[in-house]
Amino acid sequence: MGTGQQRLDEIAAIEFHGKVPAQITAYTVATQLFAHDVARELNHAEAAAESAMTQLKGHPLLLGIDIRARAWRVARHLREAKELAEGISAEAVKFNLQFRQEFLEALQALEQRSAKGKDYKGKVEL
Repeated sequence: MGTGQQRLDEIAAIEFHGKVPAQITAYTVATQLFAHDVARELNHAEAAAESAMTQLKGHPLLLGIDIRARAWRVARHLREAKELAEGISAEAVKFNLQFRQEFLEALQALEQRSAKGKDYKGKVEL
């Protein structure tokens, strides 16, 4: 099992039960690492594919075709996929930041809460 599959399984195993901020942080970090792995792989694939297609220059069946331009156009799709993977990483960070902004007051109140006992009986905890 490769690193990508392991990271995907790690993401899938994270459940939003118990301490929600810790789970959201773990989910964000795991998603970010997975997106970085995908972006890195797509970057390598783009370079390798473009290089392989460029080597077709001079092939008898491709006479008169601008190989470099066509190879660039084909590899462009991998470049765009890499940018999308980088966007996934950025959005995962925004997800964590937005959660912290929306629930900051509750998180601060939790830190300042006295030891007098809990009155909240919900399924998840901050």
